[in-house]
Amino acid sequence: METEGDLQQLPQMIIQWKQVQEEGRKLKEQLRENKIRDKAFSEIIMRVMKKNSIGALDLKQSKNRLLCQTKQKKGSFGKKNLQDAFGEYLKSEEEAKKLIDFIAEKQGVKTFDTLVLEKL
Repeated sequence: METEGDLQQLPQMIIQWKQVQEEGRKLKEQLRENKIRDKAFSEIIMRVMKKNSIGALDLKQSKNRLLCQTKQKKGSFGKKNLQDAFGEYLKSEEEAKKLIDFIAEKQGVKTFDTLVLEKL
C-alpha cells in the first residue's frame, strides 16, 4: 500500500523538512541584515548627494547612473482611515461605522494548514 511507504519515508521527510526550515530561517536573517545595510548605505549616499546638490552620478566601472529620485506613496486603507474618510463623505460617523462593519462582514477568509515545529 502507498500509506505504508509514506509512513516509512515520514521520518526522513521530517528531517529534510527541518533542514529546509533552518536554511530558510538563516536566509531570512541574512536578507534582513542586507536590507538594514542597504538602507544605511542608501541614506548616507542620498544625504551626501543632496548636501552637494548632485542629481545623478555616472558610475564608469559598471556603466550605470545613480539617481536620487523623490517618490510619493499613498497611505494604506486601514480601518481607521476608511472610517474617517467615510465619515467625512457621509457626514455621519455612525453611518461610516455601519459601512465599515458591513464591509468587514463581507471580507473573505482563507483557511489553510501549515506545519509548526514545537520545542518539547
